[in-house]
Amino acid sequence: MKTRIIAFAAFIVICFASQPAFSQVQYHPLDTIEDVLIEYRWQKASFFGKDPDAILNLKITNISDDFLELVFTAGFYRDGQLFFESPEQDLCLAPGETRRGGRADLRFSAEGIRMSTIEEEWFSWDLPFLNVNIVADCPDD
Repeated sequence: MKTRIIAFAAFIVICFASQPAFSQVQYHPLDTIEDVLIEYRWQKASFFGKDPDAILNLKITNISDDFLELVFTAGFYRDGQLFFESPEQDLCLAPGETRRGGRADLRFSAEGIRMSTIEEEWFSWDLPFLNVNIVADCPDD
């Protein structure tokens, strides 16, 4: 009986712990620029703490029939003044290809930007530099 109770409790814990792994990750549309669909979502850097650091995740999709090379930066603003700009990101996408998040080096954060910060009226973000070029092919990664 005791083992059944422990097994049932363990099952419940596993179900609750694994639930976020099966949930759909929601991205929000930012813009479509030169046949490139750009979407984003904010994520907590840690599940612990009252107000964890915020991480911006981008999802970029090539909606054209051509191979596209993108060079861009992500920027965070305080009252319209740029206070953080990422290093230039270089990304090549085949027609219909989508890249997102950490595996594609599309995660951005800055010191002091917390989940509560992104809700503040003074905070904003965008891609201050974005250059899209048609290329013959993408090099193998």
